[in-house]
Amino acid sequence: MDSGQVSLFIKMIREEYKLSETELTIITRRMLADDREFERIWKLYKSKSIRVYGGIDEFKSVLQDLLN
Repeated sequence: MDSGQVSLFIKMIREEYKLSETELTIITRRMLADDREFERIWKLYKSKSIRVYGGIDEFKSVLQDLLN
């Protein structure tokens, strides 16, 4: 994981999911606490087939899990 990947990820999810700064901060801190967690979330985000299944955006539930 490098800072470029993290910045790109944050920018992309901020725009696509209309997250608040507080939500982004929580998600970022949880992902940065563990490199494997960031890599897992990043791969899920990049994979369109996993993110949207049957018209349901499964990645949104991943973000909700990080916020809880």
